[in-house]
Amino acid sequence: MISRYNPYACNLYMVLVPLTMFSPFFTIARFTVIESLRNRLLLLSLLIIGISFGLVEFVGELAIAEHRVTQVSILAAFLRICAVVMTTLFVVSSTLRELQDKTLEMILAMPIHRGSYYLGKLLGFLTIAALLALVFATLLLFYADTGQVLIWTVSLFFELLLVVALSLVMIFTFNQVPSALAGVFIIYGASRIVTSIFLMTKYPIVAHTSMAQKFMDGFIELLTWLLPDLHRYTQTEWLAYNTAEWSMLLPLLAQTVIYLALLSLIALFDFYRKNF
Repeated sequence: MISRYNPYACNLYMVLVPLTMFSPFFTIARFTVIESLRNRLLLLSLLIIGISFGLVEFVGELAIAEHRVTQVSILAAFLRICAVVMTTLFVVSSTLRELQDKTLEMILAMPIHRGSYYLGKLLGFLTIAALLALVFATLLLFYADTGQVLIWTVSLFFELLLVVALSLVMIFTFNQVPSALAGVFIIYGASRIVTSIFLMTKYPIVAHTSMAQKFMDGFIELLTWLLPDLHRYTQTEWLAYNTAEWSMLLPLLAQTVIYLALLSLIALFDFYRKNF
């Protein structure tokens, strides 16, 4: 009955049974990657590369000045947005599918800790994020310096790590696709622009001293401390003007590790308190 209802769940169950005493999260991660291949995620990424190539060549023909800079700027921004959206959609839909078709309940019925399940899913999603970053970076090699593309790719992977962790938090919290996607995209967008908004409020053209303005200034400053500084990640300027250095990745790595640990703790707290 299980195999007729969900072949993925049946296969995962048969493999996990002899591994429950060892490292089941590696098996869960493996099946998460296999699920992405069955869902044609790689094929979709190749389709996006084809669309991106046609788009950037068309824009390049229209550019009057700075032909290469225009092409690489549009291409890098488009690929970054596509990587974030694809990663978010897959993490949310895949996790919700296991919640709804009782695959998660079947896995947790075995002697597997919820922490092991979460780590397995996280490891599988991070593998997928790395593959997406590498696939999208291959197209950039035709338009930008190889060293700059490598730095950009590593930074994109760090950014996708945070997107994966945030997506897991949202889906465990809301258990609904629209709410989870809205939460991820709102927080991601706010993390991208909050520093710019803070600088505009810090140095306004016309100063305001009202209580409402002071409250908003304090609230925006609080957000700069709470949200990750994503505007420093995966900058298009690196590819356009060759300004990236490997040392720039160190603070990004530190920030990624801190927020990944924090988001994982939040997700695990919400995951452990749920009754299945």
